Amino acid sequence: MLCLAMLLLAGFAASFPRQWPFQGWQNQILVPEECPVCQEELCPALPPSCPAGRVRDLCGCCWECAKAEGWLCDANPRADRVYGLCGEGLVCRAPDLQSPVARSPEPRCVCAKKEVLCGTDKKTYRHSCHLREARNRQGEPGLALAHRGPCKAAPVIVKAPRDILSLEGNDVMFGCEVSSFPVVFIEWRKGGERGALPGDSTHITVQSRGGPQRYEITSWLQIRTVQKVDEGLYTCYTRNQFGETSSSARLRVVPLDSPLAAEVQAYRVGVYDISDDEDSEDVEGSTSFSFEQGTLERD
Repeated sequence: MLCLAMLLLAGFAASFPRQWPFQGWQNQILVPEECPVCQEELCPALPPSCPAGRVRDLCGCCWECAKAEGWLCDANPRADRVYGLCGEGLVCRAPDLQSPVARSPEPRCVCAKKEVLCGTDKKTYRHSCHLREARNRQGEPGLALAHRGPCKAAPVIVKAPRDILSLEGNDVMFGCEVSSFPVVFIEWRKGGERGALPGDSTHITVQSRGGPQRYEITSWLQIRTVQKVDEGLYTCYTRNQFGETSSSARLRVVPLDSPLAAEVQAYRVGVYDISDDEDSEDVEGSTSFSFEQGTLERD
């Protein structure tokens, strides 16, 4: 009787796909025992485009979209496939758990070569995988490598300054993030005034540095102890030999005796966002906050 029960149990288990003895993030993934006879006419249709190209599925029969940059993948493609294979130019790599930016231990697709490239569309791409993905997404087989290194072009403001509403007497800061090659010239101007800031103003300072991304420059305009006279439109102006561009933001200053003072004091500061390769952080002061079209938002 016991033997019969064990045989029935074994047969019952064999009718289901087995589960790999993975740990943590993989222990719920089921893999079939064996692949059926390939019938390509029964394969599901692919989406209009596969950003990372296409690869054969688990059984080597149907085509499926390859895993793109940042997607979970199989670190050992010779073993049974679980998540799938990375696309052309990508490798499946587990993150360094000692790294401060490592969020989880899962292997993900990363580009094997990190060299910045210029495409024939005159756009700069982070690496060959980024260029290939753009070509696949746009369905433009003609998009190709023009040359290594970034494209020489007019500057682009990738993060513009934002409007600020502040109480009188507080400190505020505008930020402007520019992407360009060759290196750009950045300056700040106020309203219809001639000349670049800070000029003769002792309470205004301008600072710039490279980054956060390659071929980018970030500039900040800080106004200490703002007064009503500081109200106005502030413009980030940038140029190189290929062109120029600008972006403006408005500063509104609320007097301490204004009925709006208490309302302004109650809101969180949000002066300027600074992005980096992995995350975006808010650079916040303690006495002003951004507004958009006159609306205020609490935390």
